[in-house]
Amino acid sequence: MDFAYQIAKSEEKRIMMVQDFNLVADVGGTNTRLALSEGKSLKHETIRRYKNSFTSSFEEIVEQYLSDIPVSQIHSTCIAVAGPVHQGWAELTNIDWKIQNDQLKKLLNTRISFIINDMQAQGYALASLQAKEVQHVYGAKNIDLSKRMLVCGIGTGFNIALVLPTNTRFIVPPSEAGHARLTAGNSIEQKIVDYLINTRGFAEIEEVLSGRGMALINSVLFPKNSRNSEEIIAQATKDPEAKQVIDIFTTIMGSYLGDLTLTTLPEGGIFLIGGVSRAISKFLKEDTFGFGFCDKGRFSDFNKNFGIHLIIDDYAALKGCANYLCHGSGISQDPNVLRQ
Repeated sequence: MDFAYQIAKSEEKRIMMVQDFNLVADVGGTNTRLALSEGKSLKHETIRRYKNSFTSSFEEIVEQYLSDIPVSQIHSTCIAVAGPVHQGWAELTNIDWKIQNDQLKKLLNTRISFIINDMQAQGYALASLQAKEVQHVYGAKNIDLSKRMLVCGIGTGFNIALVLPTNTRFIVPPSEAGHARLTAGNSIEQKIVDYLINTRGFAEIEEVLSGRGMALINSVLFPKNSRNSEEIIAQATKDPEAKQVIDIFTTIMGSYLGDLTLTTLPEGGIFLIGGVSRAISKFLKEDTFGFGFCDKGRFSDFNKNFGIHLIIDDYAALKGCANYLCHGSGISQDPNVLRQ
C-alpha cells in the first residue's frame, strides 16, 4: 500500500474522531471551496472545491462535502458568500442561491454559525497570509498590517473591503462597491457607458470589472469579432484589437482603484484577489493601469505613494473565515506572516 495513501487515511480517521473542528466555506459565483479548521489553521488535506453549476443549492454542496470528508461533529461554521448578507441570510449576486443561517445550523447540528461577505473574509485573511502568497504588482512595495488596507476582488463579480486594524483584531465592514455607477474618462469609455445604459438601463462597475468585462468591451468596440475574456487575454500579445481591449480594461481598473484609494487612503496596502486579477496582473502597465490610477488632477502624485499587491493564495477566504471564528483577534507574530 502506498505510504502517502496510508498517511491520508490515518488523518481521515483522526478527523472523524475529533469533535472540535470548524467548517469554513467560500461561496463564489462559479465555485464553492470548503475546509475544516482548528483555530486559525486550515486542515489543508480537507480543502475541496466544487462547481456550483453541478448542484442546485449550497446545502447540497455541504452534504456532499461531509460525505467526502467525514467528521463526527462541527463545532462552528463561517460561510463567506459573494453577495449581500442580511441578518442571518445571504443572497448571491451572480447565482440564484439563498443561504439561511438557521438552516445551516440545523444541517450541521451546531449553534455557532456566521455568514459574512466574501470580501470581508479576504480582509480577515490578511492577518495570516505569508509573504510567499503575495506578489507586488505596482507602486510602493511596503506593506503595513497596522494601517488601513483595501482588498479589491475581480472575478465573477467585483467588490472591495476596507480593512481597519485595531490593537487586537481587524475590523472589516461589508461593501457592495461593484454596483456603483461606472463613469467615463474619455470618449471610448463613454461609448461603453452609453452601451450599458442603452441595453441594461444602468452602467455599473461590475459589468466591466469582472470576468465578463473584457468580452463586453470587445463587443462594443469590435462587434464583428466575438470572443470571451479568456480568449482576449490569450491573444493580447499578438492581436492589436485584443491588446486594445486589455488596455481599456486596465485603464478603467486603474482609474476606479485610484478613486477608491483617495476615498479610503489604504496606507497599509491595496490587495487584488480573484481569478481575473491574477490573469490580468501581467498587463498592469504604467501607461494604462498606472495612468488611470494616478490621473487625479492635483492628487496625481499623491496616489504614487500607495502600493498594489496580488494575493495568489486561492484559499485565502477560507483562512479569513477561520480568523473570523477566532474574532479576527490579533496579527500573528509568526515571522512568516506577511511583512515587508
